[in-house]
Amino acid sequence: MSDIAATGLGSPDFDPVQLRQKYREERDKRLRPDGNAQYLDVSGEYEEFATDPYLSSSPGGQPRDPRVTDVDTLVLGGGWAGLQMAVRLHEAGIDDFLIVDQAGDFGGVWYWNRYPGVRCDIESYIYMPLLEEVGTVPTEKYAGGPEIFEHAR
Repeated sequence: MSDIAATGLGSPDFDPVQLRQKYREERDKRLRPDGNAQYLDVSGEYEEFATDPYLSSSPGGQPRDPRVTDVDTLVLGGGWAGLQMAVRLHEAGIDDFLIVDQAGDFGGVWYWNRYPGVRCDIESYIYMPLLEEVGTVPTEKYAGGPEIFEHAR
C-alpha cells in the first residue's frame, strides 16, 4: 500500500515511480564522467578567485592564524541559521560556543552577494530574523542587500 493510500487521501494524480525515474534521468544529464577533475585548480593564475574580495573591509581586515580552542558547541556558518542558533544557545544558558565561517564576517549570502541593486525578494519583516530582539525595523518592504548585511553584522 502506498503512503498516500495509507493516509486515506486517495491515489495521487501522478505516478511516483515514473516521477522518480524522471528525476534520475535529469540527474544523470548533469553528472559528468570527469567528476571533480572538471574543476580548475585555483592556484597560480586563478589564485585571485580563491580569496575573499571583501576581507579588507571586514573586522580585522586580514587573514589570521587558525584558532585552536575547545568549545562545548561549534556553530558552522555565520548566516541566518548560525546567528539564530547562537541566540538560542545563549538563551539556553550556553555561552561556550564558536561560530565558524569561511567569510570574513557574518551575513551568509549577504556577505558574499554585494552586487549593485541586490535586495531581498521576500518582505523584509518576514525574512530578517530577530528584528524585535535587536530593536530593528527594516527601512523598506524589500530591504536592500547592504541593510540586510548590516543587520546580520
